[in-house]
Amino acid sequence: MFATRTVLMPDGSRKPLTANISAKGCAALYRMVLALRPVLVVEIGMAHGVSTLSILAGLMQTGGRLISIDPYTDWESGKLAALHGVCRAGFTGNHRHLQLRSYEALPRLLLEETSVDLGYIDGCHDFDHAFIDFFFLDRMIPFGGVLGFNDAGWPAVFKVIQYLRKHREYEELDVGLKPDYSARNAFLGVARRILNMPRQDRYFCKTGDTK
Repeated sequence: MFATRTVLMPDGSRKPLTANISAKGCAALYRMVLALRPVLVVEIGMAHGVSTLSILAGLMQTGGRLISIDPYTDWESGKLAALHGVCRAGFTGNHRHLQLRSYEALPRLLLEETSVDLGYIDGCHDFDHAFIDFFFLDRMIPFGGVLGFNDAGWPAVFKVIQYLRKHREYEELDVGLKPDYSARNAFLGVARRILNMPRQDRYFCKTGDTK
């Protein structure tokens, strides 16, 4: 997918790869699964399935299941490409797909008393959606579980991370991603450094219960 910048559809045709995390982000996510050995992973935002395949590739070595919450309910081709990729890789048995808005799917999982060892937030990057994703996953992640944020340098996502660090007990993990403070100009780059607002994915391990 990265080499061709395309995704394969069930009918054999190809479409442009337009929604995905970076190759370095994939590698970090894969390494996190291998290190944590989660029983259950929940990702929000399946898109073309790049993060999905990264998680499942790790889970096939460690055991465990993945629930993909796919909030793009009106993007049929994206869903088909992602699920076709999961099927071609032989990962279907470890995968559950929920094509629902995250504010619909997450409360259901909470009511089912779901325990999530690794949560990966890559849905809508507006503050209200990102905060709701964090709010519910935080209630399902036990001590020692991990919460990851894609596009952590987006202002709205960064606000959620600030809230997590101030009001919850989490410790940031080093997942081998070099901090990226790049910006449109030097002033904004300096501001990112001062605020500790890097752009790369960031992961946090839960060290206490402050629900």
